[in-house]
Amino acid sequence: MTLILFILGCILILAHTAETILGFGATLIALALGAYLLPIETLVPILVILALLQSIWLVVRWRQFIYWRILLLSILPLAAVGLVIGIFSREIANENTLKMVLGGFIIIVSLAELALLFLKKGRRRPLRRYYSLPLLIGGGIFHGLFATGGPPIVYYASRRFKAQQTIRATLSMLWLILNVGLIAGFLIAGQMDLAILKMTAFVLPGFVIGVIVGSIIRVKDFWFKVLIYIVLFLSGLFLLIQI
Repeated sequence: MTLILFILGCILILAHTAETILGFGATLIALALGAYLLPIETLVPILVILALLQSIWLVVRWRQFIYWRILLLSILPLAAVGLVIGIFSREIANENTLKMVLGGFIIIVSLAELALLFLKKGRRRPLRRYYSLPLLIGGGIFHGLFATGGPPIVYYASRRFKAQQTIRATLSMLWLILNVGLIAGFLIAGQMDLAILKMTAFVLPGFVIGVIVGSIIRVKDFWFKVLIYIVLFLSGLFLLIQI
């Protein structure tokens, strides 16, 4: 078990480096790779605790860039509705079908957006409301199911916000709120005990190193968007591989 947790800690360095730079991606990357090391029901609570710590750090650091109006009036209400649906659907949802749908959607959208970025090299317009509504609710549902509902919401944010600081800060505040709800759900369900906390403490250095490395790296706005869609594409690919 010590070796397994050491390998997971190394994965977390990569995962939290990406999250510190982009404002998302840690749980997706760590879940996709860590699922080969630990059962999902053990891994997810560990990753959610670390994601909460990551969000706290990013919110404190970038709090002046949080776009509160859009977060509180547009993103959070719909994502919260989806989160509740996802939590209560855990026992009846077909996990493989959901992963296939989400993974396929992410791959198609990320490749299309990458192509448009390089062809036009300009800012894309925000999504129309009838597109954004299912994205935000769907992102909340997947976050409730797998703690990895980021991709649809991240795609919405990448189209809604221009500055990378705004994307990073606003998403981090959203993850902070949603992950508090997830942890409350884990505690009520008895899925977070002393053994989980001990394993989390063991892999904590990987999280710390990832945050430090990610804080050092600086990315220009255009390449920031490119990295977002590359990570989204890889996330979709990982979801399909796990089916």
